[in-house]
Amino acid sequence: MVDAAGAPGWAGIDASESAFWTVHQGDARDVDNLLSGAAADKNTPFLQTTITSPPYATLVDYGSDNQIGFGQSYEDYLESCKSIFQSLYRWTLDTGSMWVVADSLLERRPKKGKPSRLVPLPFELAAQAESVGWILREVVIWRKDRTRPWSHRGKLRNGFEYVLFFVKSNNYVFNEDRLRDTGNLKSWWVKYPERHNPWGMSPDNVWEIPIPVQGSWNDAAFRHACPFPPELVRRMVLLSSNEGDVVFDPFAGSGSVVNGATREGRKGLGLELNQDYVARFHDQVRLENQVKPEPKPVGLMTQRLLELRMLKYPKELAKQLLRGGFTSGQINAVLMDVKSVNYKPARTSYGAIECSVIIDDGVTEADRERLLLLLQDVMKKAPLSKYGLEAECGLVRARDVERAIDGKDVSVYTKGRTWYADLVLPSHEVEGWIRQAGTPTVVPVLSPLHVQQSLEESL
Repeated sequence: MVDAAGAPGWAGIDASESAFWTVHQGDARDVDNLLSGAAADKNTPFLQTTITSPPYATLVDYGSDNQIGFGQSYEDYLESCKSIFQSLYRWTLDTGSMWVVADSLLERRPKKGKPSRLVPLPFELAAQAESVGWILREVVIWRKDRTRPWSHRGKLRNGFEYVLFFVKSNNYVFNEDRLRDTGNLKSWWVKYPERHNPWGMSPDNVWEIPIPVQGSWNDAAFRHACPFPPELVRRMVLLSSNEGDVVFDPFAGSGSVVNGATREGRKGLGLELNQDYVARFHDQVRLENQVKPEPKPVGLMTQRLLELRMLKYPKELAKQLLRGGFTSGQINAVLMDVKSVNYKPARTSYGAIECSVIIDDGVTEADRERLLLLLQDVMKKAPLSKYGLEAECGLVRARDVERAIDGKDVSVYTKGRTWYADLVLPSHEVEGWIRQAGTPTVVPVLSPLHVQQSLEESL
């Protein structure tokens, strides 16, 4: 969109104004002019991630004069994309990235008597991007059911596209924890919680995200040749950016990237050559979904995996101490208390616990000192060091256990079943229970944390 003097519509709009963060009408080859107007200075990169899908060479006519792709030679098309990738590289932060969604296609004018050659467009675009500095880091298969091109003789119906993920440096943002899923955990998760990430399995590189049937869409703004479904945009935005970051699309089309980025608390910015798409975005799409969705509550599976991991730590701790030469006659139980839990994915730890190894009153001071040294040693080594917990551990005599519990009721886990509490004891009864229990083969675990999870029960 240009004004009467021929200046682009974004000229004169300060980047600090909300009106700047939208879809602007313009040619993707003019990306430097748009971004230089938004930069703090002419040499400061500010893009965190670009999510885009260049026109599929000469395949689609987007209804604009002098457009990239349709009407160009294939060589000129690739050169135009290379120039845009170079501009994006210049304006992207070192932590930034670029997502390019593309599909293969058949050449339109094969040699006489020869079949049409399949053109590996995604990887030819990747070569152009890498030639200006981008590093291809990942390839995602987007299984979408409906795509361009459809089917031809000698070619199966195409049901997927490539999503190429490029980075600028080794400091790139990649928040895979945000896309973890607990829905496919194996049946042995109860006994082995330390083998599962509490937030679920890491996402794989095949994404099944169908696109709506366009004829059934009520929103005419989405009637675009190659629309991005909201879930596809959401995944890319969450993986490669944080709140407040700038997400850009130089081929904005119906504005789904800008809209999706804004919805997730980012600054969405786009360029689109077709004025009709821009107008529809401003009239309809931008008015929808501007309220950031509420964060999902912590799932019961995540909560339970964290609890079971914390309860198994003292069981494993006792096992290592027994292997170090002590007996269950000397180690009566292990008391575990939860100090904090990280209910959001974190790279530091899953939480903090405090363990008190309850030793028999008859343990000598020499053995107590030896046990304390062993305790500090086993905490630093695998398997305990791999539990991802910040643990403080010490020793307490059986006669002092009530004071250590500090008036709390504790659940008792016996026979190594740290997923199912056998009973609950008030603090003043714990010492008596310990003495009555004698010397069981497996050291009991005591904790204010109460869990009764059946092995057969799924969450």
